[in-house]
Amino acid sequence: MSTTTQVGAVANPVPKFNIDALERDVEALVAQGVKDLEIELRKGRLDPYRVDITKPYIEAEPMIAIDGCCLCSAGNISAIVGESKSKKTFLTTALVASAIAYKRKDSKAFKNISNNITLNVLWLDTEQGEGHVRKVIDRINTITGIKKVGIEDSRLNVYALRELAPTERRTLLLDALYTLRPNLVVIDGIADMQRDTNDLRESEALVGELMALSTQFNCHIICVLHTNPGTDKARGHTGSALQRKAESVLYVHRVDDISVVEPQFCRNEPFERFAFMVDEDGLPQLCDLPVQSSDANSVVVDTLQTHFGGSVERKVLTNKIVELQGVSHDTARMRIGRAIKSGLLEQHNNIVRLASAPALPQPAVVTPQPTAPTPQPTVATPPPTAPETQTMLYYADCPRVFTDMEDEVPF
Repeated sequence: MSTTTQVGAVANPVPKFNIDALERDVEALVAQGVKDLEIELRKGRLDPYRVDITKPYIEAEPMIAIDGCCLCSAGNISAIVGESKSKKTFLTTALVASAIAYKRKDSKAFKNISNNITLNVLWLDTEQGEGHVRKVIDRINTITGIKKVGIEDSRLNVYALRELAPTERRTLLLDALYTLRPNLVVIDGIADMQRDTNDLRESEALVGELMALSTQFNCHIICVLHTNPGTDKARGHTGSALQRKAESVLYVHRVDDISVVEPQFCRNEPFERFAFMVDEDGLPQLCDLPVQSSDANSVVVDTLQTHFGGSVERKVLTNKIVELQGVSHDTARMRIGRAIKSGLLEQHNNIVRLASAPALPQPAVVTPQPTAPTPQPTVATPPPTAPETQTMLYYADCPRVFTDMEDEVPF
């Protein structure tokens, strides 16, 4: 049987090439590649900041410690705040100089400051003229003992930036960090690093930049700043940002000729407050706390006695101290805590009362009889000439008054 093949017939036809499908496949591959690359880039940016608890970590040694409590450590910022002329610069001078002072018998260094003579210090002054800045250097050199030797301390580099604009000061800060590589940086007048301390965006940017620089250069940056007049709150949005971000915030205030230093905010264990005064040689020296301050916050006791009769809810007392003294809630709580710790006040649940106040009487519970009502005892009204027979107990929502008698006085 013969087979015939038609001329022009194709045994295996070639499929038609689909260029559109190929383009879609290529686009999908490219899109996936771009996505994978983007993920890798993001992962690469994240990895340096990931906290890996399997790797060993060496706890940072404190650069400055007060009574063994860490005040300044590498990679952090701190603040020293106080009202005008409260001796903020003197305090900063004492802290830095005492830390790098050489040990000697006639040392003027603060005894409660740990010693770390290996620190390299960068000091930027934005407020004072060169004459006053030279006095700061002389004060530091006297405390450290360098002045007696008569040489320049290579560990200390001081710059007076008063005549410069804020942007120029920040540029020179960067120049100094890159060239000097200090361990400790002091900016005496951090508000002068910006144009407006009440500009929220500018203030947040400045504090964020300081945090980044402290990490990048593994140093600690101390910022000196004024408080708002009549309060312990650091000035402007810059002060608020520093209080939130700082490792430590020290508050210094004057009591006559004595300056009292308190730990306003501390991430580490807070130190015990202390006091100093400037001696006849113009040097800061530790001294006893003034009577007004050492009396375990007599203001707290007076407020509790005068406004609440000796007993009140702790939250209410805190708010009253904030209102009367113009301090922050944290400072008010700290003062109440000290008064309790000293034994002048005591706390039961959330009620704070004078330690010498008599215990509050418990109101009698009258159980009604089913047959006949129980006669109520007559409640004697205390004479107006003896107000001390009443003990006032205030709560956040409403006042409640109890007399020394057993029954509760109706509202």
